[in-house]
Amino acid sequence: MKFAAITATVLAAFAPLAFANEKAPASAKVDVQEYQYGMQLDIDQVLQRTDNSRKNGVVPSVLVYRDSQGDVHAVRFMEWGGLSSQNG
Repeated sequence: MKFAAITATVLAAFAPLAFANEKAPASAKVDVQEYQYGMQLDIDQVLQRTDNSRKNGVVPSVLVYRDSQGDVHAVRFMEWGGLSSQNG
């Protein structure tokens, strides 16, 4: 039992180092742009997206992404939530 506790402590201590080489994590402070129809987005990798699966109707959403140059951007847009209205 001591061995398991020591192993867990050592792994927990070194876990942040595994992510040290990541460039600009999704939680980094980024200016959010409002999406305009026809706007060209250079999305290489999606880092974070608002989860609207439990919301109803048209709701705001934010997409944080990395472009092909490695820069991080965020864009806000409106989308339908994941819940449909149920008559019951």
